[in-house]
Amino acid sequence: MPPNFRAVEKLGEFSIPVKGMDIGNHRFLIEIDDSFFEQMQFSDINTGVLSLELNIEKESSLFVFDFSFTGFVELVCDRCLDKYTQDLSGTFRLIFKNSDHFEEISDEVIEIPVDESRINIAQYVYEFINLMIPIKKVHPDDENGFSTCNPEMLNRLNDFEEPKPDSRWDKLKNITFD
Repeated sequence: MPPNFRAVEKLGEFSIPVKGMDIGNHRFLIEIDDSFFEQMQFSDINTGVLSLELNIEKESSLFVFDFSFTGFVELVCDRCLDKYTQDLSGTFRLIFKNSDHFEEISDEVIEIPVDESRINIAQYVYEFINLMIPIKKVHPDDENGFSTCNPEMLNRLNDFEEPKPDSRWDKLKNITFD
């Protein structure tokens, strides 16, 4: 483990102690695995391994959290319904400002009570991982540009015939509005 890093283990440790944190830079290395995804309700992800480098810059009345993710998750292909591995990487930022109450000001700025001793980042980590997942989840193409989807399923999809249009709707195509 690189110097200046503190290892954080298990979901309970996604609660970062901020009370008494010195002004300056603090770095954490967090390993995210299957046990993390098991804790999340209604998760589409069951398997994955990601490394999160969390850099916290503490100033007098705020904390700047910079998240940097690298790793992979296992997803279900939208095309062939087989599982595949999706590489993920991304960076995100959250700013926690001291206040007298809790309030999300924007997507990036959150007010927290000044007497808050810990900030639990588990839900934010889960949301950031989901933001890195592509909208269309399909197997990546091979080095020749061909799909790596299940060939049997692709053949079944290619054999599927498009239904013929219902001729009863043809008269509606000729309607004009003045």
